[in-house]
Amino acid sequence: MSLLNSIRSELQHIVEAMYSVTNVDITIVDQELKRVVGTGVHGNAIGMLAPLNSAFHKCITTGEQYLIEKPREESICIDCENRENCVELVEICLPIDYNGEIIGVLGLCAFDEIARNNLLTNTDGYRTFENQLTGIINTMLKEKDYGQMLEYRSNEMFTLINSLNEGIVVLDKNQRIATMNSYIQDKLNIKDNATGLSEIIPESVIIQLSETDFSGEIGPVSIGNDNYIIQSNPIEGNNLQQGYILIFSDFNKMKKSVLKSQKVKDIVTFDHILGESESIKSARRQAIQVAESEASVMIMGETGTGKEVFARAIHHAGKRSDQVFMALNCGAIPENLIESELFGYEQGSFTGANKTGRQGYFEAATKGTLFLDEIGELPYLMQVKLLRALEEKEITRIGGHKGIKVNPRIISATHRNIDTMAREGTFREDLFYRLNIVPIQIPPLRDRGYDVLILGKYFLEHFGKVYGKEFIGFSQDAENLLLKYRFPGNIRELKNLIEYAVIFSDGSKVTAEHIKGKIPINLLDESRTLTELTREYERELISSRIQMLGEGVESKKILAKKLGISLATLYRKLD
Repeated sequence: MSLLNSIRSELQHIVEAMYSVTNVDITIVDQELKRVVGTGVHGNAIGMLAPLNSAFHKCITTGEQYLIEKPREESICIDCENRENCVELVEICLPIDYNGEIIGVLGLCAFDEIARNNLLTNTDGYRTFENQLTGIINTMLKEKDYGQMLEYRSNEMFTLINSLNEGIVVLDKNQRIATMNSYIQDKLNIKDNATGLSEIIPESVIIQLSETDFSGEIGPVSIGNDNYIIQSNPIEGNNLQQGYILIFSDFNKMKKSVLKSQKVKDIVTFDHILGESESIKSARRQAIQVAESEASVMIMGETGTGKEVFARAIHHAGKRSDQVFMALNCGAIPENLIESELFGYEQGSFTGANKTGRQGYFEAATKGTLFLDEIGELPYLMQVKLLRALEEKEITRIGGHKGIKVNPRIISATHRNIDTMAREGTFREDLFYRLNIVPIQIPPLRDRGYDVLILGKYFLEHFGKVYGKEFIGFSQDAENLLLKYRFPGNIRELKNLIEYAVIFSDGSKVTAEHIKGKIPINLLDESRTLTELTREYERELISSRIQMLGEGVESKKILAKKLGISLATLYRKLD
């Protein structure tokens, strides 16, 4: 029997207590990689072996801490025998030391997005577990007297709880304060002799907790000068309820953490809008000009032209770039749910509603940008309520009676001719004018000439990396085919087409054979030759550069040098 297995019941108590506080799955494996204790998913694997060559295995071998933010993708996971079946989103492995020897590993694992954000937000706090846990285990291994064990366990558990950057309040079964950690005591300036819950939080918050039977989440709620999300978990023993644990999470800190993680993966700038055709450059110039303002923007264009890319670029170039960007597809939500999505609802407003209520998109994005995609699909009755929210900068949740001030920047988009809809009465004219302060028209791909090759090469490089293949470009016949095809699905269709070609291509170039199977012959534009397409592209390119550099002789000399042609050749092309 391993050292850790000899104190298995005590360790199980510790990890279960930590799980109730952190909502993060915890497991401990010994030197033989055998799971000694575990919670949640790991609780079903107690007694089984952790995978060979896994992060647990390497942690035992090296004695190093490991934070794996992208399991399956990071180098430490390459040789793991369970790599293909791994479902963890984040993992922290901490070595357990006893008398200078690594006797096991503590693993903290996230299997859902809530646990993932919790783990990443509190990484530093969890890393301190190594020293605290080693002290606990050393104590338990050296002194197994049960009475002393209870005292040690209580003291060391409290030390662990104090290392977290969240507030912890433990209540007895009568809802009196049993203990609390220093974080919440300092934040709320609570006296040492406080015993009643009403001494630390407002009565209105206690009522909300009571409505959930002290089991669930409420918030954000205002306590003192801060806002908190409060998670309440019952403590059970011998099938009886013994008390409750309240976890206070700083709402503003949570928002900043989420925004920071979203920015890394979701940030889109105007550099992501590729193309040299005059039509796309004009749309891009308009978007850049309007980004710094607070004006409502309506982006119009066919499906797949990149309207959301424009919306995100406008947001990240504007004054609200450090706030949230939220996108809502008005055509993808059932008519009976669209109001609750936009404006939120109070608790018990309708069957199936969250019992604590929920914010809508307007509230959540009040300081950021709200992108209303496919605005032309918005039901007519909802258009009235949307207009009121925009005009008065105030909404009322479903089932609520109190107005809530909101002020998100609005960017909308549609593939429909909404001007005609407004004139025909199928879309409210007043709402159209309110949203259409700055209209931006995104051209279809078929009208962008050589942009199809610029975008095609970008996607070719991207999917080449994804599938581990190297390409030098397209063959001439493939380029001709791409230029002739009308792309009814626009950029989205081009992206899918290039991925298809990359999958089935074995050479260094993508040829017509790799793409013609996905292109309907009846959508090929045979009216223009390659020479005509080339001249059209040259004409647009030279014209746009002349506009940028000027009409003077010196400007034309600079342009000729940049294009790699003589000044005489440039004049011939201008003629």
